[in-house]
Amino acid sequence: MKTLVFVMMTSLVLFTVGLSSVESQTQEFEGYTIIRTVAGPQVCLGNWVQPQDVALSGHCDGQMVDLAQLSAISARQSAEKLDQLLLTLSSIDQRLAVNNSQIMELIRTTVSAQIAIEQQNRQVGELFREAVTKRFDALPKEMIANDLFRKELAKLKEDILKEVEKTYSPRREPLKK
Repeated sequence: MKTLVFVMMTSLVLFTVGLSSVESQTQEFEGYTIIRTVAGPQVCLGNWVQPQDVALSGHCDGQMVDLAQLSAISARQSAEKLDQLLLTLSSIDQRLAVNNSQIMELIRTTVSAQIAIEQQNRQVGELFREAVTKRFDALPKEMIANDLFRKELAKLKEDILKEVEKTYSPRREPLKK
């Protein structure tokens, strides 16, 4: 009887030690299962299948790689993604440069158009002033013989010229660049 109890206790201890050593061989980290093996830590890139018998180790449904290989794969993927990101940023930079040059051209065209409009306004204003002055100067002498009538016509001429000046004078606002 003593022998049977001794064998059962020894079996129970070995079973517990074996179970804890199998469970301590695997570790989950950020979606990867890391397995401690004789050759060093290995990473299961697929799905880690736990054994049904606790005395056996599980297996990987996928590729097993060591940590150095996983680091190299990860570094390569990171470098590829960085290259893609740099290409995207370069493309955005080129598009922005094209847009900036188009905006600068639009600004130059707008400034040129504003200058041309202001020049036309000055010319039209000068033509109106000349036309008004000629018309008033062409009035017959008999019409302006009356002093009161002459003063009223001079006042009318000044009012018209002021309106022409106000309407057709160049804008005093600075051009925005």
